[in-house]
Order: sequence, then C-alpha cells, then structure tokens
Amino acid sequence: MADPQNAAAVALAQEVGGQLGGQALGVLKSSWSMVSAYIQRGPQGMSWLCFVGGMTTFAFGLLGFIDIFEALFEPLYYLVNFYQMLFGLATCILEAPVEWVGASAQISQAQKFLLEYAKFLTTFGGRGLFYLFQGSLSISLTGVSLQFLLGCYMFFVGALCIAAQYGIIAEDMGFRAGAHSRQQNDSYIRIES
Repeated sequence: MADPQNAAAVALAQEVGGQLGGQALGVLKSSWSMVSAYIQRGPQGMSWLCFVGGMTTFAFGLLGFIDIFEALFEPLYYLVNFYQMLFGLATCILEAPVEWVGASAQISQAQKFLLEYAKFLTTFGGRGLFYLFQGSLSISLTGVSLQFLLGCYMFFVGALCIAAQYGIIAEDMGFRAGAHSRQQNDSYIRIES
C-alpha cells in the first residue's frame, strides 16, 4: 500500500518540479531578453542598468545604515553599509538619465564634481571596476541573500562596462571604446596653462 502512495507522491513532485522549473526558465529567458535589449541600446541602455544597480545599492546600504544596533555590535558591517550607501548614490548621480541632469542643476553639479575629482569614472573601464568593487562589498556582507544577488548584478554590470571599454561589445551597438555617451571628447588628463 505504501508503494502506490510513494509513486503518486513522486509523480506529483516531478510534475510540480517540472512546472516550477519551466516557469523559472521562462522568467530567466524574459529577464535576459530585457537585459540584452538594454545592452543593445548602447551607452544609454547600459547607463540605465547601472542606474538601477546604484539605486538598489543605495537602498540596501540605507537599510543597513538605519540599523543603529549594528554600529554597536558589528561596526565593520555598519561601515560597509555606509560605503554602500555613498557608492550607490554616486552611481545614481553618474548614471542619471540625461533628461534629469538637464532639468536639475544639483544633479548636474554633482555629476561634474564626481567626473572632475574621480577621473577613473570618465571611462567605461573605470566605471566597470567601480561596479565590480561595489559588487564585492555586497557579496562580502552576507551569504546567499538579496545582498548576494545585488553583488552578482553589480559584477555583471561591471563586466559589461569593462567589455564596452575594450570593444568586446560590438561596435555596431553604438559603443566607442573608452568613451561614454555624456562625455565629450576631452582628454583624460587636462593640462591647463
């Protein structure tokens, strides 16, 4: 009598597992098609992917920073959340949509300040390394969690930026190695006399 019940349970588990696996695969395919659509938009699309990562990093950092007990019992964790909050805000400022930068003098000034005093952020490669660093901070905070997923996302975005820097992403997608859509063709190091 136990064998038919076990067989029915196994069959039900296989059916439910197959359905869940199919749904998960469908979500992954649609997510990848959405991400690849943003990549194909060129620098503006990648900028939007980076902006979303920056907003999420800022939100996670803020949530960790609000927990004041962490400052007492886990000061390093608290400090890393503070850094995440600042780096997420910097990412949002750098990757803000062009319309927002044009409409807000504060965003425009903040963006100019960052690009003036953090020259490495003026290239895709520099930004990619910055996003890899942000991802490593997120991954270092916990095991497998939302922070870990955020870290993986930031690693992915950082790798995309580095690929754009070195021309690994096709030129016909609108990328120019070493250039960013909002950046003029100024030299990396300015010499003023």
